[in-house]
Amino acid sequence: MKALSIVAVVLAGLAFFIPLVGVWVALFSSVMALIAFRSETTLSAVAVGLNLTNTAFFTPALLIAEGLNQMENGTSSAGAIYWGWVGLQAFILVVGIILASTKKTTSA
Repeated sequence: MKALSIVAVVLAGLAFFIPLVGVWVALFSSVMALIAFRSETTLSAVAVGLNLTNTAFFTPALLIAEGLNQMENGTSSAGAIYWGWVGLQAFILVVGIILASTKKTTSA
């Protein structure tokens, strides 16, 4: 699982530099980190934290898509696309923290 979390961190770093598909790469990276969260908590948390930062602050494609959505519909959806993506990343982080906190420790 360590390799999976390392790949998730690498993909999270690459997602910063991919213009339009970076949001999907960040989501894929977060799902990979979620799978590895129980065994590699630190690396997985770093990957999801990078993805959350990327999605929230460094992804103008979400804001452009939201603007286009508002222009087409003529209604203000109050950032549904943006908050949906950011909320999904935050949800993955919360689920990962729950998985890490319920990890059984072996005492030898």
